[in-house]
Amino acid sequence: MKRFARVWAVGGLLTVFVGGCCMLRGAPDGVFGERGTGLETVVFVHGMRRTPRSFARLEQVCRAAGYQTLQAAYSSNEPVEATAERLATELLPAIRGLPRVHFVTHSLGGILVREIFRRHGTPENLGRTVMLSPPNGGSEQIDNFSWLPFFPAIWGRPGPELGTDPGSFPNRLPPIDFPCWVIAGTSGRFLGLFIRAENDGKVSVPSAFAAPGIEDRLVLPVNHTTMMKDPAVMDAVLSVLQTGRFPGGAAEPPGAQAAAR
Repeated sequence: MKRFARVWAVGGLLTVFVGGCCMLRGAPDGVFGERGTGLETVVFVHGMRRTPRSFARLEQVCRAAGYQTLQAAYSSNEPVEATAERLATELLPAIRGLPRVHFVTHSLGGILVREIFRRHGTPENLGRTVMLSPPNGGSEQIDNFSWLPFFPAIWGRPGPELGTDPGSFPNRLPPIDFPCWVIAGTSGRFLGLFIRAENDGKVSVPSAFAAPGIEDRLVLPVNHTTMMKDPAVMDAVLSVLQTGRFPGGAAEPPGAQAAAR
């Protein structure tokens, strides 16, 4: 038991250290990019304590495919609800009037989009949404390590709200009622040892897929922190945006977009 406790403690410290190194700086609030009028637009919403730079490579891929792109950035210094509302004040005016808008999110970004749509309604010009490892059922790592006294300082104010208990923020959200595809990862590496189910180090596969209303699901051997840079993930995202299906999956039924609204 003592050996297990030591391993648990070391794992907790590593979780915080890795989280801090990768996510400490966060991002300023705002929507960045050149807003056009004649192209389909992809809006990227990064994860907690990340910045738009985390989506730089995937943004280039989407631009090369002919999409206009916008980056929705937020800091992680407020609770989830307040963060979502602050982001909505920047995001919704920026996409209003555009012909068609798709969303690509990572981790907490998916929860924020769900909350914005819950509070303000689904945009009339919404196309498809692809979520990368969203903690739709909460993150088991929050359950494991939120007891550490400096956890909120490194993981941000939204962190403690993202556990797996029934009262956590993600588990209080209504079912997804817009066209949404989810990609989950299984390369949890060392941190994944602290989650019983298959996971990417921070979010388990069952949690990512926990929200009712998801169009389709894809599991890839990728890590939570770097999955948006993985070639297979980028190919899958672009496939959904262009065809409404994951590579090798069933085609989206005709009129599905209109029916979803």
